[in-house]
Amino acid sequence: SLNKLELVAFILAFFLALFPRKTKRVSIAISAGIMSIGLALGDILHANALEALTQDQQIYFWYLVWAVFSLLQAFLVLWGHWFFGVLFSDQVKVVFTTMSINALLNTLMFIDRNVAALNFKDRPNEYSDDSWLLWDVYSIGINANLLFLAFVLFSRGELKGKYVWMFLLYCCCFVVLSL
Repeated sequence: SLNKLELVAFILAFFLALFPRKTKRVSIAISAGIMSIGLALGDILHANALEALTQDQQIYFWYLVWAVFSLLQAFLVLWGHWFFGVLFSDQVKVVFTTMSINALLNTLMFIDRNVAALNFKDRPNEYSDDSWLLWDVYSIGINANLLFLAFVLFSRGELKGKYVWMFLLYCCCFVVLSL
């Protein structure tokens, strides 16, 4: 699945940041390591702990758990940099911002699904034909964020002033996932 691909990408980014030819990129290694651990723990939690719940309870907690994981990952990235005394690289600033956006998107999906229930059904947005446009935008946006992060962590060099290229890369991730 896409989560497994993203997990492998973060693990590769972690090892490439630790074992370069010239200098170590500790900031990227911290971020990629935390992202790898967060994705792996999230998959384990969803596969084991949420599996014990009923189908309705699983659907209810799914996006809330991912929102908490996204926020936790963002704050662990901050803590890891503070703990090791490492300055943020441009890539890590993008990681922190994107994970915060990811938490917001997951929270909005939770609110839409469980609080607002915009299509006025007992089990809204459970099937793709029940969903609405913003639901699809949220779903694709979350996965585009993670794919975009993997690409950003693989990037070599400075990202400062390259906002147009980063935006275009994000748009490409979004388009590819929406096909």
